[in-house]
This record gives sequence, C-alpha cells and structure tokens, in this order.
Amino acid sequence: NPKAGNIIQVVSTAKTDTASTNSSTFADVFTVAITPTAASSKFLLFGDLKIGYNNYQAAIFWKFVRTVSSSDTDLFIGDSDGSRTRCTWGTEEPSSNSDNAKFELHTTNGTFLDTPNTTSAITYRVKWKAEQQTAYLNRSGHDSNTIAYQRAASSLTVMEVAG
Repeated sequence: NPKAGNIIQVVSTAKTDTASTNSSTFADVFTVAITPTAASSKFLLFGDLKIGYNNYQAAIFWKFVRTVSSSDTDLFIGDSDGSRTRCTWGTEEPSSNSDNAKFELHTTNGTFLDTPNTTSAITYRVKWKAEQQTAYLNRSGHDSNTIAYQRAASSLTVMEVAG
C-alpha cells in the first residue's frame, strides 16, 4: 500500500503533428488509458493544448472526460447556464483583429484532480470542438512554410495518486 499522496503511476501522451476541427460536436484530441491500483486512488490530469484559429470570430472549447465501462463523465466543466458551452477551457474572439488571429498560437492548460472511486479501467480524454470557424492544434491558422510560423506540441498526462 503506497502512502497517501504518493504517485503510483504516470501515463502520458503527446501530439507533435497538427490537427484541425470545425465540428460543433466534441471529438477526441487525446485518450489515455489507465487501470487504478485501488478504488481510493485519485487521478491528477494535466492538459496542455496549443490552439490556433483561422479567424478572430472563432469559438473554441475543450474539456476533460472520464470513460469507465462505455459511460462518459465530463470533468472540470462550468455550471449549466442557458445555451453556454460547458467546458474546461474556451474562448470566443481570441483576438480583437481579424488580421492578427490567424497568426496567433495560444497555450491553453487545464489541471484537475479526479476521484473516480473505481478499480475498473479508465480512459481519460481531452475533447474539443469549434463553433463558427476552424481550430488548429499545434499550429496557427495561417500556416506558411517559413521560419516565422510555428509548430508546437500538446499533451495529456494522468498521474495516479494514492488515496
């Protein structure tokens, strides 16, 4: 039995290539599978996404999701309020100027301590969606092949912490 608070295992995945979405339905960016060593374990999630936009009117969202036995649970999202999108992170009109937005790459982060109370296998996910425009992972919206344009990396790390 590990001492409470000790890290038992760490699983991480990174994405170094690019991706894009213009879907208004949440879809997977990352998945990490982990099997708890005890029902009392907690799981510390770290999401680090680099997101670009093709237009200043972009509305982009991402969230943590836990899947156990085909049942999804959204994690670390805001309360329901009208038609607003519940998410871990989101932005609408990230730049005040249409000319600038397509050149920007934003670092977005989320950290959450989950207490699933299970010994069943868990899949942690980061899901994203875009409204009105296109979102890009690890690149800006404008993507010329010159030294001035970036390529970044994004990741999801999950640590099992003894309860």
